[in-house]
Amino acid sequence: MAGPLSAQPQVAVSIRPLQLIAAAITDGVSEPALVLDNSQDPHHPSLRPSQRRAMDTAELFLWTGPALETGLDKVIPALTGEVVTVMDLSGLVLHSIDSFKDPHVWLDTHNAVLVARSLTDALAAIDNGNASRYRKNLANFETTVAQLEAKITSLFELRKIPAFAVYHNGYQYFEKQFGLSHVASFTNNEEVQPAIRRVMAIRQQLIAAGVTCIILGPAQNPTYLDNQLDMGGMRYVTVDVLAHDVAPGRQGYTQFMTGLANAFADCHP
Repeated sequence: MAGPLSAQPQVAVSIRPLQLIAAAITDGVSEPALVLDNSQDPHHPSLRPSQRRAMDTAELFLWTGPALETGLDKVIPALTGEVVTVMDLSGLVLHSIDSFKDPHVWLDTHNAVLVARSLTDALAAIDNGNASRYRKNLANFETTVAQLEAKITSLFELRKIPAFAVYHNGYQYFEKQFGLSHVASFTNNEEVQPAIRRVMAIRQQLIAAGVTCIILGPAQNPTYLDNQLDMGGMRYVTVDVLAHDVAPGRQGYTQFMTGLANAFADCHP
């Protein structure tokens, strides 16, 4: 086993999915600090002193961008460390919703690898003494992600996913990468609850398409939605795209995406 490594630059990340990617690259060197935990809405963060301090003292700060972490863009100019803005990375796979760029980019594994590569380059420049470790970790991450992609593809080939709907249109990166497509979305903005008229209109779509499963976020109450729809026999599957229940570590991103795939597979009766 390798001995302790020198120079441990402080890395901070905005949200848990990015922490999972960063932890795979910094494994054996340091642990990336999470700024916005599950008590914070990334769309409307209200930074505590400890969270602001984590950003201020970081030699590298990784975030998605103002499309997701609204308000952090006002803090970014004051940071003295290097900042990596995921949405600005060249080569990123990007999709849109209502003409706006969808910020849930980490749900496409190609984007996760791109983030990992950019992070590796930035860390190697800051901490040349551990550059070889970062690059070895990157190689391991790329191999693991390639295996993950194959497993997810195989899973969906074995378990054909029936017609499904999503409450919030926030999974399209994952859907498009693995050949899935929801029949309907109750809302394109998770901060805006659909009016009962829209719910009833979608109900007709679900009946017409034979939808038997709806993907929800942790904030949605399946009992309440089930009472509104009054369809009977509907399956509700909860998916947390912010990965709050996944511990950071070398395999964290793989565990998160495996759980996401299994949740979609649970739509299979």
